[in-house]
Amino acid sequence: MDQEKEELSQKVKKIIEIIETKEHSKNELINFFNNAMNHKDINDLERETIVETVEKKMRIKFPNAAKKILGGKSAKAQELLEEIYSILKEEFDWSQSRVKNKVKPCGSMISGKEYVCWYISYKNDQGYNTGFHYKQKTPKDDPFLEIDYREAGNSDKSYNKKIDKKIFPVELKDDALNFYRNYLSKVII
Repeated sequence: MDQEKEELSQKVKKIIEIIETKEHSKNELINFFNNAMNHKDINDLERETIVETVEKKMRIKFPNAAKKILGGKSAKAQELLEEIYSILKEEFDWSQSRVKNKVKPCGSMISGKEYVCWYISYKNDQGYNTGFHYKQKTPKDDPFLEIDYREAGNSDKSYNKKIDKKIFPVELKDDALNFYRNYLSKVII
């Protein structure tokens, strides 16, 4: 993001600074969003950066308006994971998984511990599980992908031992997908 900020025009840098540092009404933030979407003299990177900045502010200060304008907070997570899952369904046999084969919300999001958390996972008969998670701790934080592999136990056992976990920025989803393929190869027997 620092390199991207260097590529922004001074005018756009100033707008971002104003959005980030000053208090704005819902309508003012909506105007920033609409102006960015309709302005012909800014490039795609500048437009995306302004929209991201407005989105973070709106999701914190005006969550209902943000949902109406930008969609639900989980839309990006669900879309990305649906795409990943559709690729993996073609490559792997998910029929023996001991958990549901679909994009699912994390308990941590449902309980309010994380802002966004959705995942897909596979668990085999031996109790080994691998998951591909899309997470965002708070509206201010950038989302990330977490790939994990663990011995999850079964109904007779009450442990959940992490064996391995790796974090990827969302922009490196292809690397995360390749990493997840390795774990799936271990658990799908």
